[in-house]
Amino acid sequence: MSIQDLWQDVQPRIEERIGSQNHEIWVRPIRALGMDGDELELEVPNRYYSDWVRDNYQEIFIEELARAFGRPLRLRFTVESERQASPKAASPPAQAHRVPAAQSSRTPVRSRLPRDKTFDNYVVGACNKFANAAALAVADFPGQNYNPLFVFGGTGLGKTHLMQAIGNRMLQARSDSGVIYTTAEDFVNDMIRALRFKKMDEFRNRYRDSADMLLIDDIQFLSGKVRSQEEFFHTFESLKLAGKQVVLTSDVLPREIEGLEPRLRTRFEGGLLADVQAPDLETMVAILQAKAEAMRLPIGHDCALWIASRVSGNVRELEGAINRLAALGSFYGDAITVDFAKQHLSNLLVQTPEAVSPERIIQVVARYFNIKISDLKGQRKLKGIVQPRQIAMFLARRHTDLSFPDLGRAFGGRDHSTVQHACKKIGGLAKSDPDMQNHLQTLERSLGLSR
Repeated sequence: MSIQDLWQDVQPRIEERIGSQNHEIWVRPIRALGMDGDELELEVPNRYYSDWVRDNYQEIFIEELARAFGRPLRLRFTVESERQASPKAASPPAQAHRVPAAQSSRTPVRSRLPRDKTFDNYVVGACNKFANAAALAVADFPGQNYNPLFVFGGTGLGKTHLMQAIGNRMLQARSDSGVIYTTAEDFVNDMIRALRFKKMDEFRNRYRDSADMLLIDDIQFLSGKVRSQEEFFHTFESLKLAGKQVVLTSDVLPREIEGLEPRLRTRFEGGLLADVQAPDLETMVAILQAKAEAMRLPIGHDCALWIASRVSGNVRELEGAINRLAALGSFYGDAITVDFAKQHLSNLLVQTPEAVSPERIIQVVARYFNIKISDLKGQRKLKGIVQPRQIAMFLARRHTDLSFPDLGRAFGGRDHSTVQHACKKIGGLAKSDPDMQNHLQTLERSLGLSR
Protein backbone atom coordinates (compact mmCIF):
# COMPACT_ATOMS: atom_id res chain seq x y z
CA MET A 1 0.00 0.00 0.00
CA SER A 2 1.38 3.41 -1.02
CA ILE A 3 1.42 6.25 1.46
CA GLN A 4 -1.33 7.98 -0.56
CA ASP A 5 -3.46 4.83 -0.35
CA LEU A 6 -2.83 4.66 3.39
CA TRP A 7 -4.01 8.25 3.81
CA GLN A 8 -7.14 7.55 1.76
CA ASP A 9 -7.77 4.37 3.73
CA VAL A 10 -8.13 6.28 7.03
CA GLN A 11 -10.45 8.96 5.64
CA PRO A 12 -13.77 7.19 6.39
CA ARG A 13 -12.79 6.72 10.04
CA ILE A 14 -11.62 10.32 10.38
CA GLU A 15 -14.84 11.56 8.78
CA GLU A 16 -16.90 9.41 11.13
CA ARG A 17 -15.16 10.92 14.14
CA ILE A 18 -15.19 14.62 13.18
CA GLY A 19 -18.30 14.84 11.00
CA SER A 20 -18.74 15.17 7.26
CA GLN A 21 -18.81 18.97 7.19
CA ASN A 22 -15.57 19.39 9.13
CA HIS A 23 -13.99 16.63 7.04
CA GLU A 24 -14.98 18.30 3.79
CA ILE A 25 -13.57 21.69 4.83
CA TRP A 26 -10.45 20.77 6.79
CA VAL A 27 -9.32 17.27 5.82
CA ARG A 28 -10.22 16.65 2.19
CA PRO A 29 -7.75 19.30 0.85
CA ILE A 30 -4.81 17.64 2.69
CA ARG A 31 -2.42 15.50 0.61
CA ALA A 32 0.01 12.83 1.79
CA LEU A 33 3.43 13.59 0.30
CA GLY A 34 5.64 10.81 1.65
CA MET A 35 7.30 9.06 4.56
CA ASP A 36 10.66 9.64 6.22
CA GLY A 37 11.13 6.84 8.73
CA ASP A 38 8.14 7.05 11.04
CA GLU A 39 7.27 10.60 10.00
CA LEU A 40 4.41 11.21 7.56
CA GLU A 41 4.50 14.47 5.62
CA LEU A 42 1.10 16.02 4.92
CA GLU A 43 0.62 19.01 2.65
CA VAL A 44 -1.97 21.65 3.62
CA PRO A 45 -3.13 24.65 1.56
CA ASN A 46 -1.85 27.32 3.97
CA ARG A 47 -0.49 27.77 7.46
CA TYR A 48 -3.94 28.39 8.97
CA TYR A 49 -5.00 24.94 7.85
CA SER A 50 -1.87 23.68 9.57
CA ASP A 51 -2.64 25.51 12.82
CA TRP A 52 -6.29 24.45 12.82
CA VAL A 53 -5.54 20.79 12.11
CA ARG A 54 -2.82 20.65 14.79
CA ASP A 55 -5.12 22.16 17.38
CA ASN A 56 -8.24 20.16 16.54
CA TYR A 57 -7.54 16.95 14.61
CA GLN A 58 -3.88 15.94 14.91
CA GLU A 59 -4.47 13.36 17.65
CA ILE A 60 -7.31 11.80 15.67
CA PHE A 61 -5.04 11.55 12.61
CA ILE A 62 -2.32 9.88 14.67
CA GLU A 63 -4.73 7.38 16.24
CA GLU A 64 -6.33 6.35 12.95
CA LEU A 65 -3.02 6.14 11.10
CA ALA A 66 -1.57 3.96 13.86
CA ARG A 67 -4.57 1.66 13.58
CA ALA A 68 -4.16 1.34 9.80
CA PHE A 69 -0.33 1.30 9.67
CA GLY A 70 0.27 -0.96 12.65
CA ARG A 71 2.54 1.41 14.56
CA PRO A 72 2.49 5.07 15.68
CA LEU A 73 3.53 7.72 13.18
CA ARG A 74 4.67 11.29 13.67
CA LEU A 75 3.15 14.01 11.50
CA ARG A 76 4.84 16.88 9.71
CA PHE A 77 2.70 19.51 8.02
CA THR A 78 4.04 21.27 4.93
CA VAL A 79 2.37 24.41 3.59
CA GLU A 80 1.79 24.13 -0.16
CA SER A 81 2.77 27.70 -1.06
CA GLU A 82 5.93 27.55 1.06
CA ARG A 83 6.97 24.25 -0.49
CA GLN A 84 6.47 25.67 -3.98
CA ALA A 85 8.49 28.73 -3.01
CA SER A 86 11.51 26.73 -1.83
CA PRO A 87 14.79 26.90 -3.83
CA LYS A 88 14.16 23.35 -5.05
CA ALA A 89 10.92 24.35 -6.74
CA ALA A 90 10.96 25.47 -10.33
CA SER A 91 8.18 28.00 -9.89
CA PRO A 92 8.85 31.53 -8.58
CA PRO A 93 8.21 32.28 -4.91
CA ALA A 94 4.54 32.62 -4.04
CA GLN A 95 3.41 35.87 -2.48
CA ALA A 96 0.89 35.98 0.34
CA HIS A 97 -0.82 38.90 -1.40
CA ARG A 98 -0.87 38.84 -5.16
CA VAL A 99 -1.43 42.23 -6.74
CA PRO A 100 -1.21 42.41 -10.54
CA ALA A 101 2.06 44.02 -11.61
CA ALA A 102 0.27 46.54 -13.81
CA GLN A 103 -1.54 47.89 -10.76
CA SER A 104 1.27 47.78 -8.21
CA SER A 105 2.26 51.44 -8.72
CA ARG A 106 -1.23 52.94 -8.76
CA THR A 107 -2.54 55.22 -6.05
CA PRO A 108 -4.19 53.03 -3.41
CA VAL A 109 -7.95 53.29 -3.04
CA ARG A 110 -8.94 55.22 0.06
CA SER A 111 -11.39 53.36 2.24
CA ARG A 112 -13.30 54.05 5.45
CA LEU A 113 -11.61 51.08 7.06
CA PRO A 114 -11.04 51.77 10.79
CA ARG A 115 -7.50 50.72 11.65
CA ASP A 116 -8.28 49.65 15.22
CA LYS A 117 -10.25 46.57 14.10
CA THR A 118 -7.67 43.80 13.86
CA PHE A 119 -7.31 40.09 14.48
CA ASP A 120 -5.18 40.86 17.53
CA ASN A 121 -8.10 42.42 19.41
CA TYR A 122 -10.77 40.04 18.06
CA VAL A 123 -11.68 37.64 20.86
CA VAL A 124 -12.02 34.08 19.54
CA GLY A 125 -14.30 31.49 21.13
CA ALA A 126 -16.20 28.41 20.04
CA CYS A 127 -18.87 30.71 18.58
CA ASN A 128 -16.57 32.26 15.97
CA LYS A 129 -13.52 30.00 15.76
CA PHE A 130 -14.30 28.71 12.29
CA ALA A 131 -15.15 32.14 10.88
CA ASN A 132 -11.94 33.57 12.36
CA ALA A 133 -9.80 30.80 10.80
CA ALA A 134 -11.44 31.31 7.40
CA ALA A 135 -10.98 35.09 7.65
CA LEU A 136 -7.27 34.69 8.45
CA ALA A 137 -6.80 32.42 5.43
CA VAL A 138 -8.55 34.96 3.19
CA ALA A 139 -6.53 37.85 4.60
CA ASP A 140 -3.17 36.18 3.90
CA PHE A 141 -4.11 34.42 0.66
CA PRO A 142 -6.76 36.63 -1.00
CA GLY A 143 -8.48 35.19 -4.02
CA GLN A 144 -6.98 31.75 -3.52
CA ASN A 145 -8.97 29.76 -1.00
CA TYR A 146 -12.47 31.02 -0.31
CA ASN A 147 -13.93 33.46 -2.79
CA PRO A 148 -16.30 34.86 -1.82
CA LEU A 149 -16.16 34.53 1.94
CA PHE A 150 -19.70 34.98 3.23
CA VAL A 151 -19.88 35.63 6.98
CA PHE A 152 -23.37 35.51 8.47
CA GLY A 153 -24.94 35.74 11.91
CA GLY A 154 -27.19 37.86 14.08
CA THR A 155 -26.65 41.53 14.69
CA GLY A 156 -23.99 42.64 17.15
CA LEU A 157 -21.90 39.45 17.05
CA GLY A 158 -18.67 40.84 15.56
CA LYS A 159 -19.07 40.19 11.82
CA THR A 160 -18.04 43.73 10.90
CA HIS A 161 -14.96 43.59 13.16
CA LEU A 162 -13.88 40.36 11.46
CA MET A 163 -14.37 41.81 7.99
CA GLN A 164 -12.44 44.96 8.84
CA ALA A 165 -9.64 42.86 10.35
CA ILE A 166 -9.27 41.11 6.98
CA GLY A 167 -8.79 44.43 5.20
CA ASN A 168 -6.38 45.78 7.79
CA ARG A 169 -4.24 42.65 7.66
CA MET A 170 -3.96 42.91 3.88
CA LEU A 171 -3.04 46.59 4.11
CA GLN A 172 -0.45 45.78 6.76
CA ALA A 173 1.23 43.37 4.35
CA ARG A 174 0.83 45.59 1.27
CA SER A 175 0.03 49.22 2.04
CA ASP A 176 -0.55 49.98 -1.66
CA SER A 177 -3.26 47.31 -1.99
CA GLY A 178 -6.64 48.44 -3.21
CA VAL A 179 -8.89 47.51 -0.28
CA ILE A 180 -12.43 48.81 -0.45
CA TYR A 181 -14.65 48.51 2.61
CA THR A 182 -18.23 49.74 2.36
CA THR A 183 -21.78 48.77 3.18
CA ALA A 184 -24.34 47.52 0.69
CA GLU A 185 -26.39 50.64 1.41
CA ASP A 186 -23.47 52.89 0.49
CA PHE A 187 -22.79 50.81 -2.63
CA VAL A 188 -26.37 51.46 -3.72
CA ASN A 189 -26.11 55.17 -2.91
CA ASP A 190 -22.80 55.46 -4.80
CA MET A 191 -24.42 53.86 -7.83
CA ILE A 192 -27.45 56.18 -7.66
CA ARG A 193 -25.16 59.24 -7.56
CA ALA A 194 -23.12 57.86 -10.45
CA LEU A 195 -26.26 57.35 -12.52
CA ARG A 196 -27.55 60.81 -11.67
CA PHE A 197 -24.34 62.62 -12.59
CA LYS A 198 -23.41 60.28 -15.47
CA LYS A 199 -20.29 58.94 -13.75
CA MET A 200 -20.85 55.21 -14.09
CA ASP A 201 -17.40 54.70 -15.63
CA GLU A 202 -15.84 56.26 -12.54
CA PHE A 203 -18.05 54.12 -10.29
CA ARG A 204 -17.09 50.92 -12.10
CA ASN A 205 -13.41 51.81 -12.08
CA ARG A 206 -13.50 52.23 -8.29
CA TYR A 207 -15.27 48.99 -7.50
CA ARG A 208 -13.82 46.80 -10.25
CA ASP A 209 -10.51 48.02 -11.66
CA SER A 210 -9.05 49.69 -8.56
CA ALA A 211 -9.95 47.03 -6.00
CA ASP A 212 -7.79 44.09 -4.99
CA MET A 213 -10.24 43.23 -2.22
CA LEU A 214 -13.87 44.25 -1.87
CA LEU A 215 -15.45 44.10 1.59
CA ILE A 216 -19.20 44.72 1.67
CA ASP A 217 -21.11 44.77 4.95
CA ASP A 218 -24.82 43.92 5.30
CA ILE A 219 -25.24 42.59 1.77
CA GLN A 220 -28.88 41.74 2.61
CA PHE A 221 -29.58 45.44 1.96
CA LEU A 222 -29.56 44.61 -1.78
CA SER A 223 -32.85 42.77 -1.25
CA GLY A 224 -35.36 43.78 -3.91
CA LYS A 225 -33.07 46.36 -5.55
CA VAL A 226 -32.99 44.97 -9.09
CA ARG A 227 -30.76 47.62 -10.72
CA SER A 228 -28.26 47.53 -7.86
CA GLN A 229 -28.14 43.74 -7.94
CA GLU A 230 -27.46 43.86 -11.68
CA GLU A 231 -24.52 46.22 -11.15
CA PHE A 232 -23.18 44.22 -8.21
CA PHE A 233 -23.41 40.99 -10.19
CA HIS A 234 -21.12 42.37 -12.90
CA THR A 235 -18.80 43.85 -10.26
CA PHE A 236 -18.60 40.48 -8.53
CA GLU A 237 -17.93 38.62 -11.78
CA SER A 238 -15.22 41.09 -12.79
CA LEU A 239 -13.39 40.78 -9.47
CA LYS A 240 -13.73 37.01 -9.30
CA LEU A 241 -12.43 36.59 -12.85
CA ALA A 242 -9.41 38.76 -11.98
CA GLY A 243 -8.64 36.62 -8.92
CA LYS A 244 -9.53 39.40 -6.50
CA GLN A 245 -11.09 38.67 -3.12
CA VAL A 246 -14.70 39.43 -2.19
CA VAL A 247 -15.89 39.28 1.44
CA LEU A 248 -19.53 39.75 2.38
CA THR A 249 -21.44 39.86 5.66
CA SER A 250 -25.13 39.35 6.24
CA ASP A 251 -27.57 38.79 9.07
CA VAL A 252 -28.85 35.69 7.28
CA LEU A 253 -27.83 33.00 4.81
CA PRO A 254 -27.95 33.90 1.08
CA ARG A 255 -31.05 31.76 0.57
CA GLU A 256 -32.82 33.70 3.36
CA ILE A 257 -32.35 37.08 1.65
CA GLU A 258 -35.75 37.80 0.12
CA GLY A 259 -35.67 39.36 -3.32
CA LEU A 260 -32.09 38.26 -4.05
CA GLU A 261 -31.53 37.20 -7.65
CA PRO A 262 -30.82 33.46 -8.01
CA ARG A 263 -27.55 34.09 -9.88
CA LEU A 264 -26.25 36.14 -6.95
CA ARG A 265 -27.48 33.63 -4.38
CA THR A 266 -25.74 30.73 -6.10
CA ARG A 267 -22.49 32.68 -6.37
CA PHE A 268 -22.59 33.63 -2.71
CA GLU A 269 -23.24 30.02 -1.77
CA GLY A 270 -20.45 28.89 -4.11
CA GLY A 271 -17.86 30.40 -1.78
CA LEU A 272 -17.37 29.61 1.89
CA LEU A 273 -20.27 30.23 4.28
CA ALA A 274 -18.96 30.95 7.79
CA ASP A 275 -21.40 31.58 10.60
CA VAL A 276 -20.80 33.63 13.73
CA GLN A 277 -22.92 32.37 16.61
CA ALA A 278 -23.90 34.13 19.80
CA PRO A 279 -20.93 33.82 22.18
CA ASP A 280 -21.26 31.71 25.30
CA LEU A 281 -20.90 33.28 28.73
CA GLU A 282 -17.17 32.56 29.03
CA THR A 283 -16.45 34.20 25.67
CA MET A 284 -18.59 37.21 26.58
CA VAL A 285 -16.59 37.67 29.78
CA ALA A 286 -13.34 37.43 27.79
CA ILE A 287 -14.61 40.02 25.28
CA LEU A 288 -15.66 42.36 28.07
CA GLN A 289 -12.33 42.07 29.87
CA ALA A 290 -10.37 42.59 26.64
CA LYS A 291 -12.33 45.74 25.79
CA ALA A 292 -12.05 47.02 29.37
CA GLU A 293 -8.30 46.43 29.30
CA ALA A 294 -7.98 48.35 26.03
CA MET A 295 -9.81 51.25 27.72
CA ARG A 296 -7.66 50.86 30.86
CA LEU A 297 -10.84 50.33 32.83
CA PRO A 298 -10.38 48.00 35.83
CA ILE A 299 -13.29 45.56 36.02
CA GLY A 300 -13.17 42.55 38.33
CA HIS A 301 -14.22 39.09 37.23
CA ASP A 302 -17.41 39.11 39.33
CA CYS A 303 -18.52 42.37 37.79
CA ALA A 304 -17.67 41.17 34.27
CA LEU A 305 -19.61 37.97 34.88
CA TRP A 306 -22.67 39.88 36.14
CA ILE A 307 -22.72 42.14 33.06
CA ALA A 308 -22.01 39.40 30.51
CA SER A 309 -24.80 37.18 31.84
CA ARG A 310 -27.32 39.95 31.13
CA VAL A 311 -26.34 41.00 27.64
CA SER A 312 -27.82 37.98 25.80
CA GLY A 313 -24.80 37.38 23.57
CA ASN A 314 -24.82 40.79 21.84
CA VAL A 315 -21.28 42.18 21.63
CA ARG A 316 -22.46 45.62 20.55
CA GLU A 317 -24.70 45.86 23.59
CA LEU A 318 -21.75 44.76 25.70
CA GLU A 319 -19.63 47.60 24.30
CA GLY A 320 -22.39 50.07 25.15
CA ALA A 321 -22.46 48.83 28.75
CA ILE A 322 -18.67 49.19 29.09
CA ASN A 323 -18.69 52.70 27.61
CA ARG A 324 -21.45 53.76 30.01
CA LEU A 325 -19.57 52.33 33.00
CA ALA A 326 -16.35 54.04 31.91
CA ALA A 327 -18.08 57.42 31.63
CA LEU A 328 -19.96 57.08 34.92
CA GLY A 329 -16.92 55.73 36.75
CA SER A 330 -14.89 58.73 35.60
CA PHE A 331 -17.71 61.15 36.49
CA TYR A 332 -18.29 59.81 40.00
CA GLY A 333 -14.73 58.74 40.67
CA ASP A 334 -15.95 55.33 41.86
CA ALA A 335 -14.50 51.86 41.32
CA ILE A 336 -16.36 49.63 38.87
CA THR A 337 -17.91 46.96 41.09
CA VAL A 338 -20.96 44.71 40.85
CA ASP A 339 -22.93 47.13 43.03
CA PHE A 340 -21.89 50.07 40.84
CA ALA A 341 -22.92 48.16 37.69
CA LYS A 342 -26.27 47.19 39.24
CA GLN A 343 -26.94 50.79 40.18
CA HIS A 344 -26.17 52.27 36.76
CA LEU A 345 -27.01 49.48 34.29
CA SER A 346 -30.17 48.05 35.82
CA ASN A 347 -32.38 50.07 33.46
CA LEU A 348 -30.40 48.91 30.40
CA LEU A 349 -29.74 45.22 31.03
CA VAL A 350 -32.13 42.42 31.83
CA GLN A 351 -31.92 41.37 35.45
CA THR A 352 -32.00 37.67 34.66
CA PRO A 353 -30.85 35.85 31.53
CA GLU A 354 -33.57 35.23 28.95
CA ALA A 355 -35.53 32.09 29.70
CA VAL A 356 -35.47 29.20 27.27
CA SER A 357 -38.90 28.29 25.95
CA PRO A 358 -40.09 25.88 23.25
CA GLU A 359 -40.99 28.90 21.10
CA ARG A 360 -37.47 30.30 21.32
CA ILE A 361 -35.93 26.89 20.60
CA ILE A 362 -38.20 26.43 17.56
CA GLN A 363 -37.18 29.85 16.27
CA VAL A 364 -33.44 29.17 16.64
CA VAL A 365 -33.67 25.66 15.12
CA ALA A 366 -35.73 26.94 12.18
CA ARG A 367 -33.16 29.59 11.39
CA TYR A 368 -30.23 27.20 11.81
CA PHE A 369 -31.66 24.67 9.35
CA ASN A 370 -33.17 27.35 7.09
CA ILE A 371 -36.73 26.05 7.32
CA LYS A 372 -40.01 27.70 8.26
CA ILE A 373 -41.32 27.75 11.83
CA SER A 374 -44.65 26.57 10.44
CA ASP A 375 -42.91 23.48 9.05
CA LEU A 376 -41.41 22.62 12.45
CA LYS A 377 -44.85 22.80 14.00
CA GLY A 378 -46.66 21.35 11.02
CA GLN A 379 -47.32 17.82 9.81
CA ARG A 380 -44.98 17.61 6.81
CA LYS A 381 -42.74 14.55 6.98
CA LEU A 382 -39.98 15.44 4.54
CA LYS A 383 -36.54 14.27 5.67
CA GLY A 384 -35.20 17.82 5.74
CA ILE A 385 -37.93 18.81 8.20
CA VAL A 386 -38.39 15.73 10.39
CA GLN A 387 -34.91 15.64 11.90
CA PRO A 388 -34.77 19.40 12.71
CA ARG A 389 -38.19 19.00 14.31
CA GLN A 390 -36.89 16.11 16.41
CA ILE A 391 -33.82 18.13 17.38
CA ALA A 392 -36.06 21.00 18.54
CA MET A 393 -38.10 18.58 20.62
CA PHE A 394 -34.96 17.08 22.12
CA LEU A 395 -33.59 20.51 23.08
CA ALA A 396 -36.95 21.58 24.50
CA ARG A 397 -37.07 18.47 26.67
CA ARG A 398 -33.45 18.92 27.79
CA HIS A 399 -33.66 22.61 28.64
CA THR A 400 -37.21 23.15 29.90
CA ASP A 401 -39.28 21.61 32.69
CA LEU A 402 -42.23 20.87 30.42
CA SER A 403 -43.74 17.38 30.32
CA PHE A 404 -43.99 15.30 27.14
CA PRO A 405 -47.70 16.18 26.70
CA ASP A 406 -46.92 19.90 27.16
CA LEU A 407 -44.14 19.69 24.60
CA GLY A 408 -46.46 17.87 22.20
CA ARG A 409 -48.90 20.76 22.41
CA ALA A 410 -46.06 23.26 21.82
CA PHE A 411 -45.15 21.41 18.60
CA GLY A 412 -48.50 21.65 16.88
CA GLY A 413 -50.61 19.40 19.08
CA ARG A 414 -48.61 16.21 18.73
CA ASP A 415 -49.04 13.11 20.87
CA HIS A 416 -46.61 12.78 23.78
CA SER A 417 -45.27 9.52 22.31
CA THR A 418 -44.03 11.44 19.25
CA VAL A 419 -41.94 13.69 21.48
CA GLN A 420 -40.62 10.70 23.43
CA HIS A 421 -39.57 8.99 20.19
CA ALA A 422 -37.82 12.16 18.99
CA CYS A 423 -35.90 12.58 22.24
CA LYS A 424 -34.81 8.94 22.23
CA LYS A 425 -33.65 9.06 18.62
CA ILE A 426 -31.71 12.35 18.87
CA GLY A 427 -30.29 11.31 22.26
CA GLY A 428 -28.89 8.17 20.66
CA LEU A 429 -27.38 10.08 17.73
CA ALA A 430 -25.87 12.62 20.13
CA LYS A 431 -23.74 9.84 21.62
CA SER A 432 -22.33 8.47 18.36
CA ASP A 433 -22.75 10.93 15.47
CA PRO A 434 -20.22 13.82 15.31
CA ASP A 435 -22.47 15.81 12.97
CA MET A 436 -25.34 15.62 15.43
CA GLN A 437 -23.01 16.59 18.29
CA ASN A 438 -21.91 19.66 16.29
CA HIS A 439 -25.54 20.60 15.53
CA LEU A 440 -26.55 20.39 19.19
CA GLN A 441 -23.49 22.26 20.48
CA THR A 442 -24.00 25.08 17.97
CA LEU A 443 -27.71 25.38 18.71
CA GLU A 444 -27.10 25.41 22.47
CA ARG A 445 -24.54 28.19 22.04
CA SER A 446 -27.08 30.16 20.00
CA LEU A 447 -29.56 29.72 22.85
CA GLY A 448 -26.97 30.91 25.38
CA LEU A 449 -26.74 27.47 26.95
CA SER A 450 -23.80 25.27 27.90
CA ARG A 451 -23.57 21.76 29.28
